[in-house]
Amino acid sequence: MTLCTADMTVMNRSLFFVYRILIYTYHIFARFYDRIDFMKTYKKNGKIELLRFVFCITIILFHCSRSFRFSHLDIGGLAIPMLKRGYYGVEFFFVVSGFLMGRSIHKRRKNLRLGLVERVELGRTTVRYMLKKYIGIFSYHIFPFIALMALKIIVQDVYDGGARDVMQYIFNAIPEFFFLQKFGFTNTNVDVIEWYISAMFIAMLLLYPIISKFYYVYTRAIGPLISLWILGMLQYNYGTFADQDRWLGFGYACVFRAIAELSLGASAFELSRTLSHRFLKRKDNVILTIIEVVGFCLTIFYSMSSYTSKYETHVLMFMTLSIVLAFSGQTLGRNAFQNGVVMWLGKISMPMYLCQLLGINIVNGFLGFLPKYSKTVLALVFTFIFAMITIPIGNRIKKAIIDKRNSTKYNEVSMLR
Repeated sequence: MTLCTADMTVMNRSLFFVYRILIYTYHIFARFYDRIDFMKTYKKNGKIELLRFVFCITIILFHCSRSFRFSHLDIGGLAIPMLKRGYYGVEFFFVVSGFLMGRSIHKRRKNLRLGLVERVELGRTTVRYMLKKYIGIFSYHIFPFIALMALKIIVQDVYDGGARDVMQYIFNAIPEFFFLQKFGFTNTNVDVIEWYISAMFIAMLLLYPIISKFYYVYTRAIGPLISLWILGMLQYNYGTFADQDRWLGFGYACVFRAIAELSLGASAFELSRTLSHRFLKRKDNVILTIIEVVGFCLTIFYSMSSYTSKYETHVLMFMTLSIVLAFSGQTLGRNAFQNGVVMWLGKISMPMYLCQLLGINIVNGFLGFLPKYSKTVLALVFTFIFAMITIPIGNRIKKAIIDKRNSTKYNEVSMLR
């Protein structure tokens, strides 16, 4: 089949456009690369930060495959199925969030015993923790959410119905704007990938006071039990625990999924903390490192594959074990990941996650004539560019919210009533 001159012209212009976008992205990356301090000591775990970025990319590729309708990689005439389980990166984020929540609770309990912090009523402690988490994500969510909503109003011709339809669309998006959609207030699905954040906040709000009150009982007994019970129930009844829109009659399945995996993460912290206090021989460190690497490689492979969903729980257990080992300090190679590049990749993961549908919808809405692989590359590039724009905007919003909150004065007398 031969291409006519007009088709060749369109293709050449498309390739030139992709080339210019890639060059522009390279200059942006080079500019920020020069600012990275490679000699700085970092508190975050470099292995986990790198994996944040890796799993963020697998999730974006998964959504690209569904939006651009491709599920196979063609190599030498051989069609290799892939990306059917690309959503699995969400399990990594749930478990790590539960791990960090457990670590925060344990640190506060320890500081209370040592008299380093004052004792505060549990409800206020929970609200403070949740506000810190909420502000940290909400600040970076505002720009991509508003931009995506405006794009959908244009691309989906919402404005054709007049100002009334536009105002109704915006009004219906208010619950989603504040991450309330998984309470059941889902009217517009502006940014559907934010179901994960909504479910996580609901689960954290339930679990934080319970784990704080019954830390050892929950992390060593109840947490693993609840996790396996919920995941087993979802797997047995529906064949998967990865259906975010399934309504169970009294809540979304994804909220129970979040409760299960955050509980698993909190229990993982307690196991990692216990392991970190052990004195191990060099050969034991090598064995644990091999287990860690195999677990993470298995998880990445599964998320990029099309294997059946019945293995979701198996892979989750291996991934959780690898997270335990990565945080324990008992595996080798940690220092290789403690550098500015890795920390920067971890930092940009959340803005990229929040901006992915903005990039995908721009490509679908204005560059739909391109081949599907070119659209995927462009979607990644646009996602990266919008993430870079989101970071300074989010930083300013976050600072403004925190400054306003810190400057607010309370009537201490009336608060004691």
